Parts: sequence; C-alpha cells; structure tokens
Amino acid sequence: MLLSTSLCWLMSACTGGSVPGLGDTVDTATVVDSDPDTTLDDPGLVDLAGACDLDDRFGGFSAAVYQDLGYSYVEGSVTDGVVPIDVREEVLVDGECRLMRRNIPYCEPSCGAEETCDWDGACVPYPVEQDLGTVTVAGLADGVSMDPVSPGFTYFDTSVPHPAFDPGEVIELSTGGGAYEPVTLHGVGVELLELDVTLLEVQEGQELVIPWSAPTEDSYGHVRLDLNIDQHGSTPINVWCDFADDGQGVVPAALIDALVGAGVTGYPSATLTRRTIDSAGVGDGCMDFAVGALRSPDVDVIGFTPCTTDEDCPKDQTCDALLQVCE
Repeated sequence: MLLSTSLCWLMSACTGGSVPGLGDTVDTATVVDSDPDTTLDDPGLVDLAGACDLDDRFGGFSAAVYQDLGYSYVEGSVTDGVVPIDVREEVLVDGECRLMRRNIPYCEPSCGAEETCDWDGACVPYPVEQDLGTVTVAGLADGVSMDPVSPGFTYFDTSVPHPAFDPGEVIELSTGGGAYEPVTLHGVGVELLELDVTLLEVQEGQELVIPWSAPTEDSYGHVRLDLNIDQHGSTPINVWCDFADDGQGVVPAALIDALVGAGVTGYPSATLTRRTIDSAGVGDGCMDFAVGALRSPDVDVIGFTPCTTDEDCPKDQTCDALLQVCE
C-alpha cells in the first residue's frame, strides 16, 4: 500500500542486540509530564524507548517525510503476533553496523492460506492486524485522526502537508483502545536529511563512507541505513546501521566483504533515514512509532552490473534474468 517498510525504515526494522534503535529490548516509553492535560512541547522532556526487538515486534506506526519523492505520510498497523520470517539472524556486528540475514522457515507439508511456518517447522495462524480504535497523531503540521481501513485493520493518511513536521516539534501518537489497551508514543520532528553524495559505491576491501549535513540544532535522533545488494537471493543479507547523527557514517570493510560475498543480485538499494523511535508493550508483544526523513541514494556495487536484458550488460557478458545480474 504505502512504503510500509520496505522502509523497515523508520519503523524499526530492527533486531535485538546492543545497537541503540536497531531493536534494543525496551520498556514502555515514559514522559516527564505529570499533568495529563498539559501539552508536551519540550523535546527534552521526552524519553524515547527505542525500537522493538524483532522477536517481540507486533508492528507499529511511522510519520515520514519522503524527500526524494516529495510527499509525507502517516501509516501503520499492529498484529496479534510476530511474523517468523521478519525475525532476522544476526551474522556479524562491527561498530555501528550489523549484517542481518533473512531466513525462511520450512514446513512439510506446506502451510495453508491463513497460516505461516514457524521456526519449529509447525504451521501456525498468520498474525492478523488488530483494531486499535481511532489513532491520532498530534504535533504534525496538521493533526491526524485515523480509523482502520478494510480489509484488515491498516491505518494511513497520505493527505498530510509536506513536510509533515517541523524540526524539534514533539509528536504524540495515541491509540484508542480496541484489541489492546490504549498506548501513547512520542517522537521528535527531525531536520530534513541532506546527503553530501548521490551515489553509494560498494566495493570489496573498502569501507563505505556516507557523509551528510549534520543537524543545525540539537538532534534527538540518529541516522539509520538499510543497504540491500541481494534482491533475489534465497536468504538475502542486508547491512543495517544506526549512526550517530554527527555528519558521517562508516560501514566497515569487513561487513562490506561479507555482504558482497553472500551474493549480489538485482538492483541494489539503500535507504537512509534520520529518525527518532519510541516503543511500548501491547499484549505480550511490542509496537513502535518512528518519526523520520528518508532519502534513497543510488547504489553501485563495483564489479557487478544489474540487468533485465542482455542489452544492459557489457559486451562479454549476458544477463541472468532470474538473478538480474550480468555474468
């Protein structure tokens, strides 16, 4: 429907471990504001809990400014369980980055239409989106009030002004009850992300340096990188990084080597997101709320040419149409 998180994005496509914002185990977010009738307008009073751990993540919401495409949106959904295939395996950690592999559980016989395979090889009910009542988001350029859209219970608003928020504004998302107790989560409007490069060149044996303009005011967020150069592999591996918002992020050469070594297929992609993220418990799981500005620079993997036909390839190579790479 929307970019829902191919943007793993903003939402916390994130996994367990010690890198902040990539899925720390979290407690319910707290706000230093004893009077519930007081409007919270100081970002310094907001205590953001970080992203859900993927082992517990039932879903979440995002308020996003997609700079390259020139629009903003609010969207999200929360289910009644964790989708097993969404739980990534951590392969390698180096600095602010980690290598994450998507594995595929196997069931024999295969599962039915409303089931999914779990990691024990058993078919279980596929997690179902839940009714959260009316979801409101305050602090944006225009207030948002969303009721679920059928089929299922998805929420979205693509009519918000662009950009959807101002830097430094406290943003508050509240659910209206329904399947779970009401939840209130917070974010802080971030500055737009101005990249100092338009092309990321990925090359074995070399670290990948990504420069951007550091924020002019206090930054309450970080910059998230999701780099994918294996679009058609059976168990694709991505690089996820959570950089301090200081103007530069570095993906170590060891991770680049492991990423390329795992396979290069299709057209590589990258998303960089300056964001804040908060989370809270729902049922026996977790939901989160991300506020961010997204950029999608081009990516070139040195030594590999993506393709759809032979005409896309150098003279001495042909296109493997299944893997979309010249050989």
